[in-house]
Order: sequence, then C-alpha cells, then structure tokens
Amino acid sequence: MNPKDAESLRWSRRRDNLEWRKYEYNRGLTKLKSLPDVFAIESTNYCNIKCVMCPRGEPDIMERALGHMADDVFKKVIDGWEFFSEPCWFHLFGEPLMHPRLFEQIEYAKAAGISNLGISSNATLLTQKKAEQILDSRLDTMLLCIDGNDKETYEQIRKSAAFTYEEVCENVRNFLTLKKRMGKTKPRTIVQIIVMEQTKTQLAPFKEMWEAAGADEVAFKQYTTWGSQDERFGLLAPSEQQGALGAVRKHACFFMWQSVVVHWDGRVVPCCYDFDGAMVVGDLKEQSLAEIWNGLRYQTLRGMELDGANTTPLCVACTDAPGIQRDPNWPEPSVSVNA
Repeated sequence: MNPKDAESLRWSRRRDNLEWRKYEYNRGLTKLKSLPDVFAIESTNYCNIKCVMCPRGEPDIMERALGHMADDVFKKVIDGWEFFSEPCWFHLFGEPLMHPRLFEQIEYAKAAGISNLGISSNATLLTQKKAEQILDSRLDTMLLCIDGNDKETYEQIRKSAAFTYEEVCENVRNFLTLKKRMGKTKPRTIVQIIVMEQTKTQLAPFKEMWEAAGADEVAFKQYTTWGSQDERFGLLAPSEQQGALGAVRKHACFFMWQSVVVHWDGRVVPCCYDFDGAMVVGDLKEQSLAEIWNGLRYQTLRGMELDGANTTPLCVACTDAPGIQRDPNWPEPSVSVNA
C-alpha cells in the first residue's frame, strides 16, 4: 500500500472508531467495541524543578516510585496499538529531557507510524546540544512551559535553586533561533503559560513576547486542580475558576470511553490527573492494552460513572472531567469498527 492510501485508511479507521465511541458513551455501554487513544506515555517522572501547581513539585505529594520508561515497556505500547491522540504526549509527570534514551524512543515511535508525537519541557535542560538533538529528531510537537512573564512570578511558581527565569528564556530563544537558522518546520513549537491567579494579568505581554521570538503558537493552558485530590491546588486557581471547585459533576466522564495514560512502569490509568496511580486499571507487563480496556476494573469504573456512584479518591471531587448529556437513543453506527 502506498503512503497516501495508508494515511487515508488510518484516518478512515479513526473516524469509524470515533463514531462507535460516541455511540457507546451515549448508550451507556461499559464493554466497548471502540478502542482508546493512547493520550500520554510517561517517559519519566523524574523532574529537576519544583512547581507549586504540580503534584511532583512543591508540595511533592507524589508517593509512587520514580523511574524512566524502559524500552521493553515502551515498545509494548507502540507495537501493540493503533490509535494515538493528536499529539500523543511522550510525557506526563517529569522532565522528558532527563530520560537517557529519549531520542532513541522518539525514533522508534516515529518509525512505527505515530503521526504526531509531542513532549513538554520546562526548558531548563534545553542546551545547545539538546536543541540540536531535538531538531535533528523526528519529534512533531514541542511544548515549552514558562509560567510567568517576569522573574518574580516565574521563580515563585517554578522553583529551582539551579535555574533562573533569564536562563530558561534564553534557552527557549536560542532554540527558536536555531530552528529558524536550520530551516526546520518541526517540531511545531508552542510556548505555554498556565492561567493561574498569579499569571492571569500577564497573558497579553507573554503572548506578544513569544510570538515576536518566533514561537509557532502561544498557548494559555487552563489551570487544573488534579481532580481536587488536594485542596492546596485549588488555592492557585484563578479567582474566576474557584467558584466552580467542589461542584457536583452532572455527566459521566468521557475520559473513561476515550483514552488511556501509561505510567513509566507500564501501569495504565484512566486519565492524566491520576498522578499517584490511585486508580490503576491494568499493567502492560502482564496484560495487553486491549485486555485492560475491556477488563473488569475498567468496566466497573465506567458503570460507577454512569450510575453517578464513582466515589474513588481520584474522581469523587473532580470538576475537571469532560462530559455531556448522554442521548440514550443515539443511533448505532452503520460503519464497522476495528475491521
């Protein structure tokens, strides 16, 4: 099959899979014909700074072990699956540039056909050498996170004894300059700021500065409370958002029908808010992703969501979960799925 036909088939299968996903969510099915997108593959949960809005930061409330994803676990995700989010994030908690085999694993994923692979970096380790490695790789999307448009704000949020605001900004500017000099269009480079109470007045000048520096996009990320698992994270939300914290969810979380997240050790969780693996639905060292997706743990979890009875620590107070009013008469798709 030529590349054009292969791409057309891939998108056709994604479209059909999505049709079944919408049908199953609306009808309230727990055993699914549709397959999930792999949303995130955690390359590592080691990190070199302490961000106040991160469970891996300050306060560091993450209790699970630290590690880098091994090649055998990584290959089981890549080789064993077809559907990946756009982009599929090769990070979760931690700094990807700390992974000793990051670029080998990026190459493996691209050779296997992942169309859009992205990483998020705090840019502290974005040296000239790392910048060249990234630009020489086949990485598709690069998210560079700088939470603050001045030294005081940034260093209050992204705490480090080793890296300053000026150094991080210089790393990002040098990367953007090198990318332009090399004539590269990839990775698509997004400079991002999280909208917090401390940063919400800095958005316009932040956007102006990084657009002028050559970013492909400047993103304002909505603040997340990590499912309100710890009340301290709610205190950092913009005042406009704080009123919704603690509200009772009206709809089943669509994540349960949509995607999975793989921790560095191969354990699979339903969503990226599960920073401590509180709701593990399977382990890739023992099961396939298909077995996990329709396993008893995941089916039970979907049933709890449908019944409004999900009192698990991860979900009970979550106000970040996506969901819509379900239509029990949603028509069954006429297309086949996973043929």
